[in-house]
Amino acid sequence: LWAGVEIAPGGPRGREASEALAGLGVLCKETQDTTLRVAPPLVITREELDLGVDALSEVLSTQR
Repeated sequence: LWAGVEIAPGGPRGREASEALAGLGVLCKETQDTTLRVAPPLVITREELDLGVDALSEVLSTQR
């Protein structure tokens, strides 16, 4: 399972976002200055998915 998240202009840079997500317990990798690569396991639970989506929402709503 792979997903790419394109960060809108005005949001955090890819590196900043990936580091902030790591601090919230979600690992991902920036692939470009404005793109995050997320690769959760195929056996991810609903609770883990919710945690990841909530963390991503929190980090991406932060203006720089």
